[in-house]
Amino acid sequence: MVICGKNYHRISSLLPAEGERPKFAQLYMFELENEIDNRLSSFASRDSHLMPELLTSLLQMLDQHNELVKTFRRIRQQLQTSDTPNMKLRIFGAKSRNRQNDLPTSSDIAALIPGDFVPNRDDRDIIVDHIHEGLKRITSLNPKFDALHFPLLFPYGEDGYHPLIKYNARCCHTPSDWVQIPQIFLVDHGTHPIGSITEGIYDMFLHNYRQPQYLATRAIITPKNTTVTEINSYMLQQVPDITKTYYSSDSLQQSTETSASLEDCYPTEFLKTLTFNGVPDHELILKNHTQIMLLRNLSPGLGLCNGTWIMITSLGDNVIQGTIMGGSNDSDDVIITRIVLNIENSRWPFILKRRQFPVRLCYGMTINKSQGQTLDKVGIYLPDPVFSHGQLYVGVSRVRSANGLRILIDNPADIPGDYTRNIVFREAFTDILQA
Repeated sequence: MVICGKNYHRISSLLPAEGERPKFAQLYMFELENEIDNRLSSFASRDSHLMPELLTSLLQMLDQHNELVKTFRRIRQQLQTSDTPNMKLRIFGAKSRNRQNDLPTSSDIAALIPGDFVPNRDDRDIIVDHIHEGLKRITSLNPKFDALHFPLLFPYGEDGYHPLIKYNARCCHTPSDWVQIPQIFLVDHGTHPIGSITEGIYDMFLHNYRQPQYLATRAIITPKNTTVTEINSYMLQQVPDITKTYYSSDSLQQSTETSASLEDCYPTEFLKTLTFNGVPDHELILKNHTQIMLLRNLSPGLGLCNGTWIMITSLGDNVIQGTIMGGSNDSDDVIITRIVLNIENSRWPFILKRRQFPVRLCYGMTINKSQGQTLDKVGIYLPDPVFSHGQLYVGVSRVRSANGLRILIDNPADIPGDYTRNIVFREAFTDILQA
């Protein structure tokens, strides 16, 4: 029935009265062999153009996916196997106390069969038979009511509408591409997301920014290099020390007859603006007691390898002095000089030679660059979802224990803040599943 624009279900008993055809939820448990005919006959007086094959398809879809429909089917099985089939569910008026508002899961519901409709009762509660706890009151505010009223809109028994509903166009890739992050790991992005995630990981930073043991146990990771730059720039501003800027020397490799014309087309001023992944920028801004990472293998025997963390202790004009953080060479003093880096990129018709210190600040780093690290505190900053296979897993597994994990998800307004993408290539498991 539709009353004042709302749907109401009325079922007098599990079985139809003598001489009457089954209706509403009775159709799920009475004469299942004639269920299609029973459903068609209940609407025959209003519409003679119903398509049996379409109705059959809808029933199969609901039986396969809708958890509430599965519940009705379980009741049918209980009626067939139970010695005491006098099973019922009652509707009571609202109670002023002892109200149960907990959200049941599909495994918690053993019966959901309303009794007779009583006009002088509003704000009804529903009593369900819990598998382990017996009868349990669920209020009419429970979100599962939407799924009961509109099963074709919520074929999976969802808790009403939300942007990640399986048939939403935004999430049409595959439903399991989206995962819900538990609230205990989430950081509120507030008005300044980068400030929020850094405060969650680098707590009491001003008291510990000179301590290698403090810095070596934490990091913020994110999918993109552009976001890494923003995080490192923010952290550099928090260090109360004098800034020193190092500029690179950029030129084109003199190896072709066209090198002269290339230099005319790509002057030095333009080359300075180019940035590349894994290569220091033309303008490298550092401070004493900041944390940097090597971008090239300089001397593996001394521990100066690609990915080594170093605490800067002195900034000279031509060298950087620092202390290695972690690894077999932990606490060793080292000196870093400028080197020439040859950079090839298919986007540009030349090889760039950049002479610069092969280092970068590493308060933040990409998820891919963090592979191999094991830290006490890890912040995962997701202004955009991850974009490659296994990235989310790699990021989460960088932390030693769940207590040290913090995640900040900066979704658009129409997507809940506790959901993010999880890219998995299911094709990789095809051969395994077929074996």
